[in-house]
Amino acid sequence: MLEIKNLSTHFPTERGLVKAVNNVSLSLAKGEILGLVGESGCGKSMTLLSILRLVPFPGKIVGGEVTFRGCNLLEKKPAEMRTLRGQDIAMVFQDPMTTLNPVFRVGEQIGESLRIHGAMGKESFRRKYGENRKIAERKRVLELMREVGIPSAEERYLEYPHQFSGGMQQRALIAIALSCNPKLLLADEPTTALDVTIQAQILSLLEQINKEHGTGIILVTHDLGVAAEFCQRIAVMYAGSLVEIGPTDVVIEDPQHPYTIGLLRSIPKITGKKEKIKPIFGNVPDLAGLAGGCPFAPRCDFVEDACYSRDIPMRQITDNHQVRCLNSQGQNV
Repeated sequence: MLEIKNLSTHFPTERGLVKAVNNVSLSLAKGEILGLVGESGCGKSMTLLSILRLVPFPGKIVGGEVTFRGCNLLEKKPAEMRTLRGQDIAMVFQDPMTTLNPVFRVGEQIGESLRIHGAMGKESFRRKYGENRKIAERKRVLELMREVGIPSAEERYLEYPHQFSGGMQQRALIAIALSCNPKLLLADEPTTALDVTIQAQILSLLEQINKEHGTGIILVTHDLGVAAEFCQRIAVMYAGSLVEIGPTDVVIEDPQHPYTIGLLRSIPKITGKKEKIKPIFGNVPDLAGLAGGCPFAPRCDFVEDACYSRDIPMRQITDNHQVRCLNSQGQNV
């Protein structure tokens, strides 16, 4: 359904060129859930914004292809992209408080997507919800609010975002994203700043949406535990590049890249023998000052001289497991 090839998004700055997304290639099948994992600032969110061509100024997509259902999105006109956003590809942003408009009622904001994309003008919509557009919109919005688990939907319809809890705000954002039955849902850390109970509810809701509607989902998260529980495949990013991608059980049980290994070692364990957490030493590199070679080399336990001297290609470990590391036992892609 979605195939990204060598996608690159750069930001010119006074300190140099920031390669926020650097030759990223990945794919998503219909109905699949893919986890995009990595530290803050590694390019996860910018990858999603690049798919929708919402890169903020002065950033620019400088190369690659983003093919969605056979069409390259980077070649579409701005008007065509506006039609596509929300209708075929929807995004759940990270912070609902800065995404929802504080001066409009929640129900009105959910209904706005229906109006913008002309959903109410479709014959199937009128048949189901009636000819009166205002009543039909309210019926559909209330249906969406109940679907995402917002209690007392009739009362909540008239409330403002500040009257919703963080979890309820996130559910409202998901309702907006689902309003036009998109084929692809981009979820940018939808559980950030939520407690573990609400986090589990939001993930369960996304999983239910995936099963009931066959919606493909790309979930951005910095939590490998969340990705391991929720996703069918995991792609690990570091400094704007993909460093490992494969089925969830393979990446978790047999990680090949030193960064993936480091992330897994950093997770506290509550069962088995007690061991000290082994953090990844060093700091995330400045993307404006990246030299050649592997960006993880200064923090790597297995670094070699060759890691600094040349770009590292993706290597095929198995048919569906790839890693960007000289020490992996695989063939160059």
